[in-house]
Amino acid sequence: EGKRAQLGAHYTSREDILLILEPVVMAPLRRRWEEVKAGAEEIAAAMETASSGTRAKLRVQLEDKVLGWMETLAHVRILDPACGSGNFLYMALWLLLDLWKEARVFAADCHLPTYLPCKVGPSQLYGIETNVYAHELASVVVWIGYLQWRKDNAMGEDEEPILKVLDNIQHRDAIMELDAHGKPKLDSEGNPSEPAWPEADFIVGNPPFLGGNMIRQELGDEYVDALFRLYEGRVPHFADLVCYWFEKARASVVAERTSRVGLLATQGIRGGANRAVLDRIQDSAHIFNAWSDKPWILDGAPVHVSIVCFEDASNNGNKPPMLDGVAVHHIHPDLTSGVNTTGASVLPENDQICFMGPSAKGDFDVDPETARKMLTAPRNVNKRPNSDVVRPVASG
Repeated sequence: EGKRAQLGAHYTSREDILLILEPVVMAPLRRRWEEVKAGAEEIAAAMETASSGTRAKLRVQLEDKVLGWMETLAHVRILDPACGSGNFLYMALWLLLDLWKEARVFAADCHLPTYLPCKVGPSQLYGIETNVYAHELASVVVWIGYLQWRKDNAMGEDEEPILKVLDNIQHRDAIMELDAHGKPKLDSEGNPSEPAWPEADFIVGNPPFLGGNMIRQELGDEYVDALFRLYEGRVPHFADLVCYWFEKARASVVAERTSRVGLLATQGIRGGANRAVLDRIQDSAHIFNAWSDKPWILDGAPVHVSIVCFEDASNNGNKPPMLDGVAVHHIHPDLTSGVNTTGASVLPENDQICFMGPSAKGDFDVDPETARKMLTAPRNVNKRPNSDVVRPVASG
């Protein structure tokens, strides 16, 4: 079960994947296709009344526009920097292929050549995965999905070899360079190194969920200490692990290596130390689509997740952002609209006189009779009294 949990495909449903792929990847591509199609229809209409010489020139323009768009689709690059077994990449490829097919049908309606081979394929997909089994599976999943689409769309001509190696799906750590022994790779001055992500038009995915209070226990002191040094000033210590993917994706957008990003996180990213990464995204980019609190299933247990989609800040204002499926004026870093409370500070009048009180993380209350028995019992095997852990709780 633990191994399955590392393979995000088991837990990311088609519906949740589409909540990211549709606004991040497909919406801008479909807008561009509608523009191309409108221009092509104008040219086709002009051809009906044009002289033979003009018609020939218009036909060349029509070909360049429609077939050029099909060629553009073949150069779209999509990166999932925590790809698991490849479900995001699998579905992204199908959506690209469906859009290419739509253009091919339109070309046929315009009496343009349609014998050109489909150049949309697995080579446009990039992934990073640290689990060796998931990494190998991702490549197979993408190729099988590609072959399924070709077969379902009567484009199933045989190719050899049937399954090819996808070198662009890499087996490595996405947020820190590691050496051959899986230890943080340090430079001559003892500093850890940040890995470069492949340049891509779109970054999408479901990075690993691991709470900030668990990362040292799960990843070890050496890794975590190096991680803290590497991202000092960018990601707060003890932020959830997923925040490092958000920060690297933000940096990729700012560096103009990526156009749009859509990532899934636990809804804890909206507050506490985690929200610092959304603050940085808000300061340097534009959140154009988000789901603040969606029920989800992880390891068979219900959890709540957030989905955050952002792009270059220069696109801010092109269309109203969408929050939980509704158009809003603005999306704040805590994934709310309306009044922005993220900058609220402590009132001086309340300083040092107000505290949150006890914050139990589970149902640990015992009744008075049980407590008395435990407090009067002999010392336990550790030779310590139960009074170390059985204590009265007062609140107000």
